[in-house]
Amino acid sequence: MNSALEEELAAGMREHTADLRPSADLLDRAVRRNRRRTAGRAVGTGVFGLAAVVAVAMTALGGTPAAPTADPGLRPAPELLTVGMVSERAVAALAGDDVQHVVSTTTHQGTTEHGEWWFDQTTGDSRITHLPAPGGASTMDLWQVVRDDTLTMTQVFHDDRSFVRDERRLNGLRPSGPAGGTPEELRAALQRGDGYTLVGPVDLDGRAVLHLRLEFEDGSDELWVDAETYRAVRRETVKHTPDGDARNRLDFEWLSRTPDSLAPLTVTIPTGYTQRSLPPVDGPM
Repeated sequence: MNSALEEELAAGMREHTADLRPSADLLDRAVRRNRRRTAGRAVGTGVFGLAAVVAVAMTALGGTPAAPTADPGLRPAPELLTVGMVSERAVAALAGDDVQHVVSTTTHQGTTEHGEWWFDQTTGDSRITHLPAPGGASTMDLWQVVRDDTLTMTQVFHDDRSFVRDERRLNGLRPSGPAGGTPEELRAALQRGDGYTLVGPVDLDGRAVLHLRLEFEDGSDELWVDAETYRAVRRETVKHTPDGDARNRLDFEWLSRTPDSLAPLTVTIPTGYTQRSLPPVDGPM
């Protein structure tokens, strides 16, 4: 690509923020002006030296024009995203009836706790597992099953091979899923008036995502959503405390309701475990 076209594109990119894709008319103007300067000579082949998003946009418009008959304006235009558009689509993506799978990591005062959650948005059933380390053996499982306005909680302690069971009337209430990560909480966070700012498109563990960030007086709240489906991929909150930062990370997976995805929600008490006559430690989530 020659310097004239680079200058046109670079000037246009300075009008935008967050490394978002330039609009179709910006690229169209740059190409047309460059054609006039070069009097029909072929445009160069590289996009080096410009932001990577320009390369993506040029590809979407068909790459480097090879003949004067090609009109980039007739090709699909890359979309210039705003934080409002991303938030609206992320909220809409929460409307499914999926099984929500969440892996949590909480760090405070040098201690890290790990957990794994499953939440059926259709029934309200859930399971919470405490882990000493990711992928390790569970130390505790808590199932919450909702049937006929009754919540049945079964908590299994693997250290001493025991379990407790308790029932509570819901009186029309509905238990929520994992704190900080339910669809309702994510929806509320995305819709609040002083909401997130759009940091931009980034790569998260090899996955194309859009990064949203909110900073407040004593911490921050960050959300990453899939760049295609707008499903929440990760949420990480940080709260500054006198004892150091408290950090909570939630990694999301959204599963179709199949026998395999619902299997973790089936209460399973290993053979030989003894029932305690104590109420569960944790209440409804």
